[in-house]
Amino acid sequence: MSTTALIGSTGLLGSNILTTLFSTPSVSTVQTISRRAPKSTSPKLNAILEPDTSLWKSRLASVSPVPTTVFSALGTTRAAAGSIENQWKIDHDLNVELAKEAKSIGVKSFVFISSAGTRGMIGGSSPYSKMKQGVEDTVKELGFDNAVILRPGLILGEREEKKQLGGILNPAVHGIGKVFGMWAQDVLGQDALVIARAAVHAARLIEEGKAPEKYWVLEGSPPSGPLPPYPFRMEGLVIPGFGRGSAELGIPTANLPVSPTGTPWLDTLPSGVYFGWASLCLPSHHPDYAPVAGSSYSLYPMVMSIGYNPFYKNTVRSAEVHVLKKFGADFYGVTMRLLILGFIREEKDYAGLEALIADINFDCEVAKKSLARAAWKPKEVGEEGTLDCSWLLRAGGEEGKEWERVRTS
Repeated sequence: MSTTALIGSTGLLGSNILTTLFSTPSVSTVQTISRRAPKSTSPKLNAILEPDTSLWKSRLASVSPVPTTVFSALGTTRAAAGSIENQWKIDHDLNVELAKEAKSIGVKSFVFISSAGTRGMIGGSSPYSKMKQGVEDTVKELGFDNAVILRPGLILGEREEKKQLGGILNPAVHGIGKVFGMWAQDVLGQDALVIARAAVHAARLIEEGKAPEKYWVLEGSPPSGPLPPYPFRMEGLVIPGFGRGSAELGIPTANLPVSPTGTPWLDTLPSGVYFGWASLCLPSHHPDYAPVAGSSYSLYPMVMSIGYNPFYKNTVRSAEVHVLKKFGADFYGVTMRLLILGFIREEKDYAGLEALIADINFDCEVAKKSLARAAWKPKEVGEEGTLDCSWLLRAGGEEGKEWERVRTS
């Protein structure tokens, strides 16, 4: 994916794809074609400004070297276009024309941002869905070496010009997430940055030969399971932290060592709160010893904070894990493994301790509800789960059985 082209680089989603490409080491050049200048810039950027969209096909043909991957986040609204006919010219006709041109000049991979419900029984017959269906079908029929279709829900984030529906529903969808957990928000919409990272990560998997299929559809409804770039894995011996979790917050945390060699991906993750599953290799004399059958490890849901914790003014980035279980004893020195499945929120500062505790408790509820879905439950425990957690339970790491209780002052 050393050379890429992005069509639709100035909207909410396109802007996030652009900045994600800038921060991706394997990308050397990002070629954009747009009517106005992209909001972000980088030495990697080569921007073509062309107000006349009828010339975009020839502009794409003139790009040298030929991009390995083309991303299209091109789209407008009926209100902005003035009519459904004019919207069709952009969302369907121009996308189809550019996909065909990309194929003709030798582009290997094409990533198209479509929309959730495009093939649904209810919304699938709407003019908007038919636009997306036409582009999806064209991309598939063109026979790229690889093609990715992303179907997110409502794209959440701050827009320069609020779309008629998006401007109304953005706060409403975020509110649903607050009440019912992030799983409910994700069914309706996803943050633009999350979608952008999923698109770029999918292209990276193609480059690495890890795409699950030649024509790959990523649905925007995480109840079907974690979306790329998740999951992330982390492993180490539990070490003493700052000693604040239990004493000040009533929310004990377990810390894992953070190192550039052991967890190189950690530096690329935004600071914030994440959720997933943890496994612990507890010794047999620990009061909570209850390993999964056939393994030395026990499984627990968890939330974790990655970052500097602005409330406490930390100067060193840390990874603090809160296992969602009340333990009868400490477990410092025990091997812990983490399968990080998703992002809850960014880290932030607080005016007082009560607000911090309230948000942490809310994070725990979000994690519990998110992990209660079948596609997010370990298939190794019970009959409902389908999530592969074998990495958490594999043999090894039994040095944690040399556990000693460590107290911090």
